[in-house]
Amino acid sequence: MEHEHHSVNHFSMMHGLYVGLALIMNLLIFYVAGIPFSEISGLLTYAILIAGIGFAMWTFAKLNTEEGLPYSRALGLGTLVSLFGGLIFAFFTYILYKFIEPGLIEKMMSMMEEKMLAQGYKDDFIEKALGAQKNFITPAIMSFGQVFTITFLGFVFSLVLAIFFKKEPENPFYEVDKDEEGYE
Repeated sequence: MEHEHHSVNHFSMMHGLYVGLALIMNLLIFYVAGIPFSEISGLLTYAILIAGIGFAMWTFAKLNTEEGLPYSRALGLGTLVSLFGGLIFAFFTYILYKFIEPGLIEKMMSMMEEKMLAQGYKDDFIEKALGAQKNFITPAIMSFGQVFTITFLGFVFSLVLAIFFKKEPENPFYEVDKDEEGYE
């Protein structure tokens, strides 16, 4: 009897690609609409991550019925999906901010200034805060931050989703059978 084992790394790369492309499409839709920093876009980012990680866990559990999907593997799978998706999204973010529209960083800074003014901060405080951030907001640093942000969010979402998608193996002796096959 031949067991079909699906690698978590390969599986997470494929689903990470899908998540990354969905995040790029989300950004592009709001960028073309003229509202690249919309709060709705941020909420859709969360929804894309949750849906992508949940779908990956569900699919992996369906394909690996004999070995199941323990909590630790589900957590790792979800985190890797978000890491690979974050890498793809960060690459696109770098291209967008560096080559497609370099002025987008300035638009983001003015939007932050408007929000701070609306919250009642004083002008001198806003100038100092934005002046300090201006030195650190570059396309490379933003992209690097995207990888960590998306991966961290994916880890947090995976902590919860793994509870619902974990699946015990159909064969309770799967690990023992697998080890015995290596000795034959």
